[in-house]
Amino acid sequence: MKNLPLEMNSWYFKFNWDNKKIWNLNVPTISKHISELEWHFNIPIWSDTKGKMLFNLRPRDVIENPGKYSFHDQRIENADISYPIEMMFTVDRYAILDGIHRLVRYYKLGINNVQVRIIPENLLSEFMITMDTSLYQ
Repeated sequence: MKNLPLEMNSWYFKFNWDNKKIWNLNVPTISKHISELEWHFNIPIWSDTKGKMLFNLRPRDVIENPGKYSFHDQRIENADISYPIEMMFTVDRYAILDGIHRLVRYYKLGINNVQVRIIPENLLSEFMITMDTSLYQ
């Protein structure tokens, strides 16, 4: 992974995780209003280059420029919103671990009630892969 943008350093997860392990956790699904999650659209959480973690593209850039980032357009179009968005508390907020493309799909479909799972910190060892402190230097 590349270094995180400054605006993410203070709150972004300081560990790597395995999405498949998260999906297998026994955690209830709840509903949140999309307005509570839309702040993710303004964070450069994606990459403009397929297959690289560059943290240089905001979901808002993709939303406002249809066709410019076809890789993300396709992922959004194919995002299966029957699966919840996976979130966890980090420092001062609940942030998405997995599901930002699903969140954008909810937004584009005009669906306001988003299905999420809040992963408790005590389950971290169940899905954490490694610590990569080089992201935070």
